[in-house]
Amino acid sequence: MTQGAPHTTTFDCRDLDRLLEPYLDGEFEEDDRATIETHLSVCAPCRDGAATAMAFRSALRARLREAFAPGSPQATAPDSLRRRISAALDAEEARPAVWWRRVLSPLPVAALAACVAGVLVVFAGHRATDPLVEEAVRKHARDLPLELTTASIAPELIPSMLASKLDFNPKPPAFRGDGVKLVGARLAQIRNWPAAYMRYETPRGPLGLFIIDDPQRRVAEEGHRVSAGPATIWVMNMRGYNVAVWRSNEIVYSLVSDLDEADLVRLVETAQSAER
Repeated sequence: MTQGAPHTTTFDCRDLDRLLEPYLDGEFEEDDRATIETHLSVCAPCRDGAATAMAFRSALRARLREAFAPGSPQATAPDSLRRRISAALDAEEARPAVWWRRVLSPLPVAALAACVAGVLVVFAGHRATDPLVEEAVRKHARDLPLELTTASIAPELIPSMLASKLDFNPKPPAFRGDGVKLVGARLAQIRNWPAAYMRYETPRGPLGLFIIDDPQRRVAEEGHRVSAGPATIWVMNMRGYNVAVWRSNEIVYSLVSDLDEADLVRLVETAQSAER
């Protein structure tokens, strides 16, 4: 058993804060792991924290695989570092997985340490500093309950129902990606700006779309600039999520996702094509 493991009959959130990282790295024996998993099964805040750690690690692994693939133009790391990272990722995927590990799919801290130099290259120029993006990511990750769901309301009625409580019409883009489905919406607040939040399901995880009215153009243009049909979108990374931000006249859209950058841009392009 690793030193500091939960070898007690009581276990609380402070213990989990201290033990989450080594737990995700598989450092505990079965009994201690079961204690942590029992706490996660009944404590929503700790479960959300674990899910956030999972999102970061999952996105990091995907980005590392993309960046350190042979011939990748996205990083300048030496071949020796590329080989170590590829071997670490392959070894992690080959490890037996307990039920929670299958959900969290972590990368060991030792492998992360070996990847630090490459990570700095991969994320350079793509990290977000805009407080709007940071708050959008944080609120999407919290997975708050939806006020309107397509299980009880026709999807086409949701924008007008939100508009009745806002000073603008939160018309959503018509995403046409395979398997993209609106599941619901709620009112939100982004830095004191009223917003609409719409959640989508995709085969690769949920998407969160924030829509705000910005006639004063307060939203910064930062990140990686990409052309998506007739629109210019800004793609950036925050807390392991890829975020696409674009404008349509006075309305600004911020799409938070687990998608790779290329897939995210293609999804936004489908919406731009639908508006032509």
